[in-house]
Amino acid sequence: MRAQQPSHWAGVAEALVSLCCVTLIGFVAVNGFGAYFCLDPAGCPEPHGTPVVAYRVAAGLLGAGVLTAVGLAVRRRARWAYLWHGGVALAAVVAVLLCAVRSIDWHALRNPEPHPPSTDYVPCYSGSGDCPGG
Repeated sequence: MRAQQPSHWAGVAEALVSLCCVTLIGFVAVNGFGAYFCLDPAGCPEPHGTPVVAYRVAAGLLGAGVLTAVGLAVRRRARWAYLWHGGVALAAVVAVLLCAVRSIDWHALRNPEPHPPSTDYVPCYSGSGDCPGG
């Protein structure tokens, strides 16, 4: 019995998935640039909302797309396609890491709110003789 050869459509699907991955790499880069690009000299707000959600969805789709394209190449036994998909995977990892849109409020971490005064605190003034320890 002869092994079944993958159909021509597997190669077409692999090419389309790979093209979608390249497009998503560009989207991740543009989304990251748009989220952090600011010309306001007074300071720029941290990104929140739409750019964060768009980054997470695009990064997830990009990971799934790369795995799908490599899986289709393995199914077709297309050895030379591994080089292309390896390059796309490397570009995807670089784009996802360098263009990450974080949802962390860095301003709150750098400038924490002061602690509220304690209700048990009794002020101690020098020379009053009421201070503990002298």
